[in-house]
Amino acid sequence: MKNKNFAVSAAVFVLLGGVIGVQQYVSSQIISKVEREIPSASGISASVPLADVPSNLTSDSIKSAEINIKSFTLKESGTKTSLAISASNISKAKPTLIGSLEVTATIPASTITKQSEFNDAQIVGNTLQVSVGAGGMGSAILIPRYSNSQLYFELQSASIFGNEIPASSLPADLQNQIKGRSQRSLTPPNGFKVKSVSLSSKGLSVKMLGNNVQLGNFGSGL
Repeated sequence: MKNKNFAVSAAVFVLLGGVIGVQQYVSSQIISKVEREIPSASGISASVPLADVPSNLTSDSIKSAEINIKSFTLKESGTKTSLAISASNISKAKPTLIGSLEVTATIPASTITKQSEFNDAQIVGNTLQVSVGAGGMGSAILIPRYSNSQLYFELQSASIFGNEIPASSLPADLQNQIKGRSQRSLTPPNGFKVKSVSLSSKGLSVKMLGNNVQLGNFGSGL
């Protein structure tokens, strides 16, 4: 009985090892696709769910994958970002067509604070805090916004001598000045829409959604 149990256990381990091997192979194929069709990307990693391995073997597409790119330069601004990608229905044929794609591009916090055009900029929670007034006697809280292919910061509130003033009580010209100083163009690739923008300790993240996207066109259009 012990020998039989051992044989069953060994068979399970061999089978599991084979499944994991296939999982790693599929992941490596995805990495190769990204390297080939987005040559400017570097530091690429990919993973696929273990449960999808059987269908990935028999289907002409890969059911889903998580792809991370450590460094990618945005075409429009030349800014370096990292990309976190959730992809579904990835064709095995060339060129690679992806049925559904969710991309989060994150500009590092250090880049945001250096290029913000504001004094003493620092990320606090999910906002950008900057110094205002003569000698930096006050501070302003800014939040990121996206509209009409423009990424910018909006004034949420200001604080002078410890007294908080909501944006609605401040001159409209001040809001326009802040928007003008922080405004940057960001046009999503064809087939994509910007879903949200957010700020965190990692930096400024822009989440985009796209359907029926050709991988190479996405890379050249971002």
